[in-house]
Amino acid sequence: MHTSDDLRPRRPSSLFMLTSVLVVAFVLMLSAVLEYVLVVSEPLPKADVMVVMAGGRDVRLPSVAALYKEGVAQRVLLTNDGIFAGWSTKYDRNLYLVEWAREDLLEMGVPEDAIVSLSYTASGTIHDALNTLDYVRAHPEIRSLLVVTTDYHTRRTLWTFGLVFEGEGTQIGICPVPDLSQSWWRRVQVTYLEFLKYVYYRLRY
Repeated sequence: MHTSDDLRPRRPSSLFMLTSVLVVAFVLMLSAVLEYVLVVSEPLPKADVMVVMAGGRDVRLPSVAALYKEGVAQRVLLTNDGIFAGWSTKYDRNLYLVEWAREDLLEMGVPEDAIVSLSYTASGTIHDALNTLDYVRAHPEIRSLLVVTTDYHTRRTLWTFGLVFEGEGTQIGICPVPDLSQSWWRRVQVTYLEFLKYVYYRLRY
């Protein structure tokens, strides 16, 4: 026969609660270490072009527009991930994300003749770097470029561009942009995922 005490929900044991706290603390601490490793900054006061990595329009493009207005670079290259996106009443069709990025920059005051949409071959940082290289080789006056991307993406991006542009004599800088809209838990997730991508890139390429 069950007593009323047997039917009451049991409280988590002190050991379980302590273990949970320690696990969360470890995850957060390791995330902070990984973020420290992943975020790098190599500013250039002047560059021939800025390169905007595809994705994260709301985060990256305001910084790009501000840098353009400061005179850091007079040309903006938009990398193209080939993703088809939402409907545009202006054009009466769905636009690719790279087209939306162009529209956003125009609204932010960057002139149309300063924006270049790069070609698409495949989605990924390595392909963005390779497509940028193709453009730079077609425009030999470009001797320096500043890559703009979300902060946790900077180390992999800088390493990839350095690899692709090795021997080209092109100066490469990188500008990290923090994503202040992310929750702390989302930040932990993207940090771990980006670290795995970085390790994969180092092993793969």
